[in-house]
Amino acid sequence: MTNILTEEQINQIERETLENLEVSYNTQGFDKIQRCRNSLYDTYYQLIEFRPGFSLEIFDDRYYQQISSKINHYGLYALTAKFYLAGNHSIICPGIKGVKENYQETVGNNYLFYLPDIEETEQYFAGDRIYLVRICIDLDFLKSFINGLEHLPKQLQPFLERNSPPRFHRPVGKITLPMQTALQQILNVPYQGMIHRMYLEGKVLELLALQFAQLIEVDGDKQTLINLKASDVEKIYQARDILTKNYDRPPSLIDLAKEVGINDNKLKYGFREVFGTTVFGYLRDYRLEIARKLLQEQKQNVRAVVNTIGYANQSHFAAAFKRKFGITPQDCRLGRKAV
Repeated sequence: MTNILTEEQINQIERETLENLEVSYNTQGFDKIQRCRNSLYDTYYQLIEFRPGFSLEIFDDRYYQQISSKINHYGLYALTAKFYLAGNHSIICPGIKGVKENYQETVGNNYLFYLPDIEETEQYFAGDRIYLVRICIDLDFLKSFINGLEHLPKQLQPFLERNSPPRFHRPVGKITLPMQTALQQILNVPYQGMIHRMYLEGKVLELLALQFAQLIEVDGDKQTLINLKASDVEKIYQARDILTKNYDRPPSLIDLAKEVGINDNKLKYGFREVFGTTVFGYLRDYRLEIARKLLQEQKQNVRAVVNTIGYANQSHFAAAFKRKFGITPQDCRLGRKAV
């Protein structure tokens, strides 16, 4: 028989088992490990936050009874990749556009999803072990990191083009041999301290790259060049001018395409063909150039610059700035040079 648990009941169970809860911080200098046991399950959870908006989670849970629990994702605006090493997991998610009402996540497979501000019911089975690796990337970090890539899976393109991309849950495919190798290297890091963290972050990025490549292959997502007429090129330049004029509050890709009178798909691929980057990749570089001038020439403080150029998060701005110029915004303001 299934025990249907509300969040309140789950919280009560957690409170009842606080005496058995073990929490360890900074076992490697940058992580958190939590172990918990109660009458329903044993759980092991490890969180490693590499930087704001980019984290790794490892779950190893054993269930003694079949249970269903209601989970909400309110405020969780993260693109999430999951890799199942053991166990099966059923989810009921009614009434969400682009998402099946009932679906399973199963051992040996990997998944990619973006499901903010929803409520779902997760089902677990007695005697089962759920062992998985989860990677979470928030939208600002995703945009700053993949800005310069030439090819993106179609599923991810809205994350560069819109501030509010659509929800989705996507079974990507089987965990491939290269993915298995990366996963084992993530779970069994042979180093300590700073090298441990550097190695682990690199392997997590490698695993994401393998998943994105698989997604492209599965979809047959081969980007083709579009033959552009002279009038199309002129409209693309008009779009560029609108974008740079409104860099602090840019229009969406669809609105930008409508404003210049061109198909949004042609604008997207044509912009890359003309300028060698994505629409919002161009915008990001333009914003960062303005930021550099404000810091160097006007000596504005970093917070003021962040607000001026329309960045939502100061830490993500700082990361993007250093990635582009090889120096922090504060060091730039102080007149220091990149090493």
